[in-house]
Amino acid sequence: MSERSWEPAERLVPELLHELMHMGTVEYGGQVIQQYKHVDTRRYINLDGTGQAWEVAVAGPGEVGARRIGLDVAKARVLS
Repeated sequence: MSERSWEPAERLVPELLHELMHMGTVEYGGQVIQQYKHVDTRRYINLDGTGQAWEVAVAGPGEVGARRIGLDVAKARVLS
């Protein structure tokens, strides 16, 4: 498993940093996706090191599905 990193959140959603918890990482299609949970909404925002936001579903150990979504969509979801 890859190391946790705050870099994608620091770069892409600095205004939310004080409201996020780092929950771990997943790998999908060669991308390392950092998972952050909002402290109030309990929703996730998933970001990779290239600046891409992702919708991630984990069905079980080693069973990950993901698709790219827009950063604005990801921000709206984590805050709703």
